[in-house]
Amino acid sequence: MTNSSIRSIIEKFPKKRPPLPNKIKKIFDKLYLKNRHSFLSQLSERWLHYIIKDRNSNKRTLEIGAGTLNHLEYENLDKVYDIIEPKKFLFKNNLNKKFINKIYKNLKKCKNLYYERIISCAVLEHHTNLPEFLYLSSIKMNKKGYQSHSVPCEGYPTWDLTWFLINGIIFKIKYGYSFKHIMRHEHVNNLDEITDLIKFFYKNVRIKYSYPFFNKYLSFYANIEFDEPNNKNIKKYLKIRSKK
Repeated sequence: MTNSSIRSIIEKFPKKRPPLPNKIKKIFDKLYLKNRHSFLSQLSERWLHYIIKDRNSNKRTLEIGAGTLNHLEYENLDKVYDIIEPKKFLFKNNLNKKFINKIYKNLKKCKNLYYERIISCAVLEHHTNLPEFLYLSSIKMNKKGYQSHSVPCEGYPTWDLTWFLINGIIFKIKYGYSFKHIMRHEHVNNLDEITDLIKFFYKNVRIKYSYPFFNKYLSFYANIEFDEPNNKNIKKYLKIRSKK
C-alpha cells in the first residue's frame, strides 16, 4: 500500500458515529444488551472466540471491549486477565467479574502495564480512532507479545447478507426501522480498513478466515494476529497526527 493511500485512511480518523433515529436511541442500550445475550448471536460468533490464540495458556492477557464477558468461558483463567470496557452496564451484575484482575475504561489507564496477549472479539470494527488504538496497544505489548483480534468481514457480501437475515428482517418488523441504522452507527470500520492499518503499524500479520468458504468474500469472520510493531511507520503516524 502506498504512503498516500495509508495516509488517506489515517486522516479519516477519529470518525464520528452516524446518529441513530430518536426512537432507536432511546432503547439502544437495552437492544445492545439483548443482542449480546441472544442465542443466535452467541451461536454465530463461536468461531470468533475459538480462533483466538493461546486461550489455554497462562500468559498475561488484556481483553479489549470485553462487553458482557462472554469470551471468558473460552479461556483458562488461571492467569492475570485484565479487561478494557467503558460500558459498565454490560458487565455490572455478571458473576464472571470475579475472574477479572483489573477493569479499565481505556488503554491510557493501563499505566506501566505490559501484556503477552492483547485480544478482542468483534471490537475493532467499532473503534472510532483505530489508528490511535493500534499505536497505544503497541506500547502495552511486552517484547514477545502479540495481538489476536476477531472481526466480522464487514464490507463483504456473506457478512452483509448474514446480519440482514439474522437481525435485519425481525428488527424492521418489530421497530419499523432498517437495521442499517445500527450497523452504520456501530460498525464504523470495514475489514479492509482494519487490515490495511494493522499492516501499516505491525510487521508480522497473519489472517485466517472462517466458514463457510475461508476467504474474505465468502466468510462471516476473520481473525487477525500480529506482532512486532513497525516503529518507522509508527513515527510516520505520530507525525501525521501532530499536524491535525
